[in-house]
Amino acid sequence: MRRAYVQSLNSIEWVMPEEKPNAPVPPPGPPRPDDGQGAVVAERKALKTKPPRMYQVLMLNDDYTPMEFVVMVLQQYFQRDLETATLIMLKIHHEGRAVCGVYPKDVAATKVELVVAAARRVGHPLQCTMEAA
Repeated sequence: MRRAYVQSLNSIEWVMPEEKPNAPVPPPGPPRPDDGQGAVVAERKALKTKPPRMYQVLMLNDDYTPMEFVVMVLQQYFQRDLETATLIMLKIHHEGRAVCGVYPKDVAATKVELVVAAARRVGHPLQCTMEAA
């Protein structure tokens, strides 16, 4: 509702506009039978989300990184037990590389960065990469 004011020489007077009475709403009539004409039926399509693309995190062999460090990295960053970490380390040593884990892209990239940073901190040239699974 809007208010207007009128200013005279000595005072300000607020004037409310006159309201028009609302027209009465007629009561609803009896329900009409639905013959289906003009009716619209909307079907909701189930959204199918694809699972994220997975990536393998690989560690590569080198002649300088100690085997104990590789086992420690596998335990710390990939949550492997001692036996599994040792088997993966031996596979890296004998075959030149091995899969440490399979993760979504962002998790795999983070693990690669963490492993490389840990190796650089202690002066090891350990290489870790990721590739599509």
